[in-house]
Amino acid sequence: MFRVLVVDDEPAALEYICGIIEKKCPELVVAATASDGKEGLARFRECMPDLIISDVKMPVMDGLDMIKAIKDLGEEVPVLLLSGYQEFEYVRTALTCGAADYILKPVTPAGFLEAVKPTLGLLGQRVYEQRKELAKSMIMGEKVREEKMSRYFPEPAYYVAVIRENGLPRRFTDTREIELISEEEHTMFIYGRDEREALYLCPKGAVSREEFMDFFRAERDRKRGPHNFVTLVMMEDAVRRERVEAAVSGVYGEMNRRLSIGVTQTLLAGDGGGGERGGRPAKESEGAIYEAEVIKGVNRYLERRDYGKIFEELWNLIQKAETIKCPQLRLERMVRQFEAQVQNYFNSRQDVLEEELMLEDAFYEAGTSRDLYESLKSILARYWKRDKETVKLDSPEFIQEIREFVEDNLSQELTVSTLCGEFNLSQSYLNLIFRKHGMESFNTYLRNARINRAKEIMTRNPHMFIKDVAMMVGYKDQFYFSRIFRAVTGMSPSEYPGRK
Repeated sequence: MFRVLVVDDEPAALEYICGIIEKKCPELVVAATASDGKEGLARFRECMPDLIISDVKMPVMDGLDMIKAIKDLGEEVPVLLLSGYQEFEYVRTALTCGAADYILKPVTPAGFLEAVKPTLGLLGQRVYEQRKELAKSMIMGEKVREEKMSRYFPEPAYYVAVIRENGLPRRFTDTREIELISEEEHTMFIYGRDEREALYLCPKGAVSREEFMDFFRAERDRKRGPHNFVTLVMMEDAVRRERVEAAVSGVYGEMNRRLSIGVTQTLLAGDGGGGERGGRPAKESEGAIYEAEVIKGVNRYLERRDYGKIFEELWNLIQKAETIKCPQLRLERMVRQFEAQVQNYFNSRQDVLEEELMLEDAFYEAGTSRDLYESLKSILARYWKRDKETVKLDSPEFIQEIREFVEDNLSQELTVSTLCGEFNLSQSYLNLIFRKHGMESFNTYLRNARINRAKEIMTRNPHMFIKDVAMMVGYKDQFYFSRIFRAVTGMSPSEYPGRK
């Protein structure tokens, strides 16, 4: 519910407006009242409402001066003014100073509801954006203000969990390409750094601990498959709102320490013992010793120009990492050292950023050890010019062929692996192709293509069920489709213009 501050110097009018809100507006709750603008400003500071409903002309401080004072505080809160016809010029001035709208006197319940309705939509969008920004800040390790947490996450306690499919999130790609997805679905707030990840914040009062954990085990089982692995990290119990920021840091820290390639696992943040997963990550010392041995081997084979042995050493490195359940971040570090040895030996003049992005792609796309190996192999092969796929990279005809294949198969289960198999490409090279032609990553391209097709379908068929639209563009899950649609367009499918 949205909190409202009602300001009016006439007690009867004040009581009347509060009564309409209480009886007719389930989305609103009166947080405070005031009899003039000065008192209204003080109450505003105390309760930080989401909406202000105020009379125009009042003693001590009128509505216009109150709006200006609130704006000077740096707060953007919608204000609905109560006004008669004779005060319209005054209201016009107020609208230029930040008031959202006005309600004509005498106020009727029907007129009040009609005036408030557009503002409720704006409030919903504001809360959505503010929660998204807070979640983003917490994930990125940025400090959040307690007053903002209490305002946009008002429940006293929350369950916290994060679930991720397959590889590492992108960390070197330009932030304009990072896919930010967030949504409120019933009782849960969801945010992810990309479409493979979701952080869940669920009010304790909405579900029991058992229901919360059962939900995530079901999500884990639904998402995993032969080539799709899932890491789930959750707090063992609900945490107080003032501890949510620390809890988010805790679940992401646990994921960073123990996310491993080719493993489906459930971790309890802070338990120190592996939670429900089978096995623990490698000890730091064990990984360090093996890392040193690998680097020695690479140098030895480079001197001999034995490229086959280098590939073999790379495969051994990846397999060993999987065996000892080496955290993926550590594996990434070892691979980067491996690649750097090759790069330095050949005194490569390759674009450094391009190399970083290709390695990032390899770890982002990898579901299995074999996936990772094939991508890394194609990257290394560039150094001794054995990779024949590069001849395709600058061909506009080849790009068009890829585009047509995607457009013709939007209703099917299209993945990076699907496309790579169809065109005999590695995952890293597929993304390199897209970048060389000034395009977004393949996943982003596919997502946008599907959403554009969905908009076309809904424009032509405004009565079609959302679930049917989702199926036609390759989404089996209606709710996931709605989540992606909102992330791309800023609105839900049901809000799309022309829907009936």
